[in-house]
Amino acid sequence: MSYPIEHKTVFVLDRSPHFAKSCKESIEYDALSKVKAPGVIPAAPITKSLWTCNVETMVEYMRIVYDIFPGTRLIQVVVGEQSLNSWSNKEQNIQQVMLALGHVGPPSVCSKEDDYDLLHSLSHAIEALCEQTELQQQYSPDDIQNRGRIICLTSARSEAQIRMFEEYVQDAMNQHNKLASGSDT
Repeated sequence: MSYPIEHKTVFVLDRSPHFAKSCKESIEYDALSKVKAPGVIPAAPITKSLWTCNVETMVEYMRIVYDIFPGTRLIQVVVGEQSLNSWSNKEQNIQQVMLALGHVGPPSVCSKEDDYDLLHSLSHAIEALCEQTELQQQYSPDDIQNRGRIICLTSARSEAQIRMFEEYVQDAMNQHNKLASGSDT
């Protein structure tokens, strides 16, 4: 049995203060604003944050994957140094992740989190990819290779910062692969 690289995906959500900012996309909530009645003062607009847009993107991706590949593609979500779900089949659902996101909460504008926390999140994502899934535990490593992808939803200030993140992930992956080559699991 050979599984493709899409067997495991880790989403890394950046929770830095930048994502507390508005994306300037309004949320329509006032039904009275559609009625052109005289004397009605329209409600002030409410806009989505960048965090909300990232969460919506991740949830839509999960919905599509779970609809097309039920039970065969696994997704784990990492925020900071915390995994919001595991590779366990019972935690592979959107409700589990949304409940955990509710406990984490949105980013704060005055938070001190920055690249440091994103690097920790990326490191945690690599460690998550090293963990075996229930399916991998049932078969030999020759049948199901331990491969996966990391999708990082962040904002970079420059190309140099993107390269720094890429190099960090590549170095961490190489270190983990060296450790794994000496292990039979």
